[in-house]
Amino acid sequence: MSSAKVRAIVLALCAGSTSRLLAQPFPAPVASYQITCRLDAEKKTIEATEVLTWKNTTSRPAPTLRFHLYLNAFRNTLSTFWRESGGEGRDGKLPDSWGSTEITRMIGPDGADLLPAMRFIAPDDGNPHDRTVSEVILPKPVQPGETISVSLDFTARLPRVSVRTGYKDEFFMVVQWFPKIGVLEEKGWNCHQFHATSEFFSDFGNYDVSIDVPARYKGKVGATGERVDERETSAGRVLYRFRQQGVHDFAWTADPSYLVLEDTFREAGLGDVRLHLYLQPEHARQAERYFGAARAALSGYGRVLGPYPYPTLSIVDPPWGARGAGGMEYPTLITAGTRWLAAHSDDPEDVVVHETGHQFFYGIVGSNEFEDAWMDEGINTFAEARVMGSLEAFYYTQRYFGGFVPFAFKDIRLDRESSWNRFAGYRRNPKLDRQSTPSYQYYPSANVTTYNKTALWLNTMERWLGWPTVQRTLSTLFTRWQFKHPKPQDFFAIANEAAGRDLTPFFDQVYRSSDTFDYGIQELRSDRENGRYRTTLVVRRYGEAVFPIDVRITFDNGEQVTEHWDGRDRWRQYLYYRDAKARSAEADPDRVLLLDVNVTNNSRTLEPKGLRAATKWSLKWMVWLQDCLLSWSVFI
Repeated sequence: MSSAKVRAIVLALCAGSTSRLLAQPFPAPVASYQITCRLDAEKKTIEATEVLTWKNTTSRPAPTLRFHLYLNAFRNTLSTFWRESGGEGRDGKLPDSWGSTEITRMIGPDGADLLPAMRFIAPDDGNPHDRTVSEVILPKPVQPGETISVSLDFTARLPRVSVRTGYKDEFFMVVQWFPKIGVLEEKGWNCHQFHATSEFFSDFGNYDVSIDVPARYKGKVGATGERVDERETSAGRVLYRFRQQGVHDFAWTADPSYLVLEDTFREAGLGDVRLHLYLQPEHARQAERYFGAARAALSGYGRVLGPYPYPTLSIVDPPWGARGAGGMEYPTLITAGTRWLAAHSDDPEDVVVHETGHQFFYGIVGSNEFEDAWMDEGINTFAEARVMGSLEAFYYTQRYFGGFVPFAFKDIRLDRESSWNRFAGYRRNPKLDRQSTPSYQYYPSANVTTYNKTALWLNTMERWLGWPTVQRTLSTLFTRWQFKHPKPQDFFAIANEAAGRDLTPFFDQVYRSSDTFDYGIQELRSDRENGRYRTTLVVRRYGEAVFPIDVRITFDNGEQVTEHWDGRDRWRQYLYYRDAKARSAEADPDRVLLLDVNVTNNSRTLEPKGLRAATKWSLKWMVWLQDCLLSWSVFI
């Protein structure tokens, strides 16, 4: 189809009827897109016309525009993404398949041809071969408060799916596919290159996207927003149209093999959400698991933060061999993933809950994942664990021991809010990086610092300050900063406000440093003196970081004494004179400090437990090992 015909379709559709207006108070748009595209399923390309309407919301004139061209990360082995990833994707070695975005026409105000003024830049690393960011010099600057419209034609060539986007046979997951404008801040353009350890950041706006696909895809296309049109064309193809206000990206999928199912989430105070499931036929028996997890997530997050504001949520189940497309979040659309044999795995529940949670932090709050990924991924990992508690029966029976829970297991608490996050890597690599480092600069991976460390320090805050304080922090962040791109200092200010105290010393350690916490019992002894016992207890701070902890000692007669230590000194000694001998001592007995990197030194006993202790620890290590092995199959 020629670019002229594509532009004609855009104009005709824009003149058509409008979809129903949403009642939610979506923000005034900053970056809005009207796109019409045509999929060539054989060539794996998309030909499209895009009309961008962008407003300068800063106090400075904008003499240039900057665009993300994400697919150029797969143009060759010289891109910054390829160099940083070492040719590895989300599921192993990147396939010998290439992608790109080529802009062939760009028209600005008054019909000005902007294409000759476009150049590729590398603002992060100066890589002259990277083409994931382009800059366009405008004939005249866009003044503060002014709006500009730019019309462009582009061709997107999709790679074999390995890093979120692409194709596998006739399955298409089309994401990061169109030229997308960066975010203009007071200090200038925030428009990073596509890195191996980063995700995305963009402004909110309204999307109106039409998708032309071969006839065999009829009824098998899902996308961000509401479908407002589906009709066959004279060319024997099918044209879909989707619209959504108040989002900052647009993704779509097509697969003639999909089973397309629908359900509804309905809860008083949270409204109704239509659920669409695009399911692989071999996973048909798991449909209710997908829907159940989505309902649990919309309920759990909604009751803590506030209602999900969009009318739809779509769930995509990628096919075998397209694992790289799974476990991702896009506005009103998530990709999950499972296997035909998943009876004792957390696929798909955990993935659906996690990705649905992103609708709140990534989708609505819209923090900068290039620079502060923890504000989405980390906070969401913490919140996800609470929602997963509603699926507790699944986790504590089906998932472990094939549904059989031995008697000795009854006193081993499988606490996802601590054990799962802790074992997932933080304690093995606690000093990888400071969390205040921009996320795209993390080496070698952002996962431990972004996901696990954040979840652990939020859980520590919950056990230290109480759930009401943490809940107020999260709900205030969500309501106050919807559609506004908060920064770390905004989160910390809200936390101080919710706690009614200055938490800066804590955040200095968990966010602005890579110092580790480690408290332990160094010495415990009871010596007989003059008919009584003289008990010596020494507790030590082995790590660099400081946190107040309790120290508890238990005597043979059952008496317990709890000391409150500010944890600042390197060690503290306690002396006791009792008729009873000491039995055991514990540092942080209630496990408030979940960031403690070595819990094996937290306790000491003068009376070994024998077989019971060995059995308990053997079972606990077996559960931890199984949890670790299962987590390898989960999309993050």
